[in-house]
Amino acid sequence: MAGDGDLPELSPEALARAEAALAGLSGRYLEWAAADAARLRACLDEAQTPQADLARLIPRLFTISHDMKGQAATFGYPLVSELGERLCRMIEDNPTPGPEGLARLARLGEGMARIIAERLEGDGGDAGKALLDDCGSEPGQLP
Repeated sequence: MAGDGDLPELSPEALARAEAALAGLSGRYLEWAAADAARLRACLDEAQTPQADLARLIPRLFTISHDMKGQAATFGYPLVSELGERLCRMIEDNPTPGPEGLARLARLGEGMARIIAERLEGDGGDAGKALLDDCGSEPGQLP
């Protein structure tokens, strides 16, 4: 019951409407994700240039990655969420990365972009496992 701390039950009709709305957005998700991946790559490319303004670029990189990871699992791309989480944790742990840190961030960003480009839904199968292995087993850890 709604009054005893439990969530109210959804009617089957309301649930069907919500599922239909989500399905309608799913097709558009890949467009949004591809645009976000392009923004992520551009930000990473700029961050790796000499004299890059990292104080401006790293927060932008965090925001793009954070947004991507937040949406991805909802639309069937939990690998993007996983790599986005790793990227965000790396930035939180080291908000002023040097060249090695930037290279690690770029690898995670490239992995996120590949997942979208290759449509690696769910766990991504063997390709998804290989991609996670390439990016390291824990946030901030790369081979």
